[in-house]
Amino acid sequence: MPFSSFLSSLLLCLLGILLLHGAAVTGGCFSMEREALLDFKAGVRDTRNRLSSWTGHHCCTWKGVTCDTTTGHVVMLDLRNTNFTDDWALRGEGMNSSLLALSHLKHLDLSFNNFSGIRIPEFISSFKKLRYLNLSSTKFMGGIPARLGNLSSLYVLDLSSALGFACPVDNLDWLSDLTSLKHLDLSGLKLTDVPDWFSSVNMLPSLQVLSMSSVGLNTITASVAHVNFTSSLTVLDLSYNNFNSTLPKWLGNMTSLTHLYLHYSGFYGVIPDAIGDLVRLKELHMPGNQLTGYLSGWLEQMTNLITLDLSYNLFNGSMPSSSVGKFSNLTELYLRDNSLGGVISEVHFENLTRLQVLDLHDNSITISIGQSWIPPFQLRYVDLTKCQLGPQFPEWLQFQTQIEELYLADCKIAGTMPAWFGNISSSTITDLDLSNNQIGGKLPSSLKFTKLERLHLESNRFEGPLPTMLPSTLDTLYLSNNSFIGQLPIWPHVRFVTISDNMLDGGLSSSICQWTYLEYLDLSKNKLLGEIPFCLGKSLQNLQFLDLGNNCLSGEIPYTIDFLSRLWYLQLKNNSFSGELPLSLKNCTELQFLDLAQNNFVGSITLWMGDNLQQLIVLRLRSNMFSGIVPWQLARFEQLQILDLANNNFTGSIPHNIDFNPKISTMDDPRLYDRWGEDACE
Repeated sequence: MPFSSFLSSLLLCLLGILLLHGAAVTGGCFSMEREALLDFKAGVRDTRNRLSSWTGHHCCTWKGVTCDTTTGHVVMLDLRNTNFTDDWALRGEGMNSSLLALSHLKHLDLSFNNFSGIRIPEFISSFKKLRYLNLSSTKFMGGIPARLGNLSSLYVLDLSSALGFACPVDNLDWLSDLTSLKHLDLSGLKLTDVPDWFSSVNMLPSLQVLSMSSVGLNTITASVAHVNFTSSLTVLDLSYNNFNSTLPKWLGNMTSLTHLYLHYSGFYGVIPDAIGDLVRLKELHMPGNQLTGYLSGWLEQMTNLITLDLSYNLFNGSMPSSSVGKFSNLTELYLRDNSLGGVISEVHFENLTRLQVLDLHDNSITISIGQSWIPPFQLRYVDLTKCQLGPQFPEWLQFQTQIEELYLADCKIAGTMPAWFGNISSSTITDLDLSNNQIGGKLPSSLKFTKLERLHLESNRFEGPLPTMLPSTLDTLYLSNNSFIGQLPIWPHVRFVTISDNMLDGGLSSSICQWTYLEYLDLSKNKLLGEIPFCLGKSLQNLQFLDLGNNCLSGEIPYTIDFLSRLWYLQLKNNSFSGELPLSLKNCTELQFLDLAQNNFVGSITLWMGDNLQQLIVLRLRSNMFSGIVPWQLARFEQLQILDLANNNFTGSIPHNIDFNPKISTMDDPRLYDRWGEDACE
């Protein structure tokens, strides 16, 4: 055959191959794979049109689809719900096995979608090239198919919260076949019935990340001859289980660990010294257990720690500077709610140049730091509640410019607020708590904390007028149990206000009606005069809690109270209110607590109360001038636990159909007298 003829035949052959290939691949997408994807789309409900790009021939350009740039085959299907809310989820009532046409698939992510009507499809186990499988938070029904063990190429398997709440798993033996697995997350599954979970997991020699939080485990192997993943595991999360055990010694053999999470896991007792061998740890979280002993020995070698959280345990002794004080990488330190004591000085902090979070809440620690000390760190979060700081304000705080939350409650701080205090972290602080100290003097008329959201100054010795200018960001204001005087300023943005047990006087002015966001208001135990402003009901329609008890208020309850449809707590005791119960109260159908005791109300108990206020738990009308009979309609208060009608002018007998809990209901029980029985107006 002449060479030219041979060349022509070869070209024709190549052209035929190209034509055949073109029949299979249209626009850079294999037709069989495109049809498989369209079948999948047809089998799910997509209310947010997340798959709207799945049209035309170019399936490699569809959202969530990735093809190999050389072969053109689909290798990744990433359909995770990045909004994490159910209304954005794909909803599957069936998953078509035509997806098996994606035989080159290496990555499949269906996380945070909703497949609550079906089981995990068995055919997923046929994707032999699959390396990444994420079915987390997909609400599949039934169990986990054991055939997933056929996916021997898997590197990552995430089944966290993949099943409905009532779907227990009773076997994990199939895990042993996933010998390439590096990342395993079973968090949120119900593994209580798995007989020996550790043996199954221990068969994975390449495992680097193991997360089994909130799976209902109640046993843990105390000692094992060999742990396969000792040299590979870097992250271990066994949080929120109930092991009811001491810490297993084999944990100390996992010397590659960088992150250890044991939140609220039911561990107790002294931490074994072997844990100190985990010198690569960057994060150690063990809050909410019953661990005991000292913070020395085992802790001293963990110099790479970035986060240390031992909160809510039973540790005692002092905090040694030889351990925590030398952690130069430490950014977050949580030791709250232990039994630690001793003295902390500058020495403990001199190397903590990166510290951002310091939480020593509710310990018996004395913090003794010189007034001239300048800290080497900038803190974002400080909680020293119930530590001994006082009597002086800690001067070192004036050098902190980035604090967002500062809690110094019950720290035995006395004296007046220093001038510099109003400027610390003025552009960053959102939460400030100085409650339960002995701080006195006046507050500045304007607080300069421009982002402040919550301010707690209750139970101090502050005096003088209330601050008139508050930052517009302020949401919560607690000033109770001080000696503030004067009248209420205009605070239009606050939602929660308590100024009880002060010396406020004058009228309850209409300026309060400008607090239109208000939900909670406690002005009890002051010397407020006059009537409730008529505008209060119309203007404060978000109000849920109102306590004006123990004042000198008078007049009738304004009928505009019927606008307070969300009100569940109304306390008006020990004032001089008069008149009859307003009919408008019948619209406050959410009321659970109504106390009108020790006033001058007259008239009868209206019949509508039993029909309209059926949520009532407490009803106190003691020491008024009510008269007439007690209506049988009160029997309709099915939730009522306390009924106090004593010291009125009622006639007749109590209707026999009123049958409340005899342990706590009363008609004349001295235990229910006002705890502050004195007249607030004297």
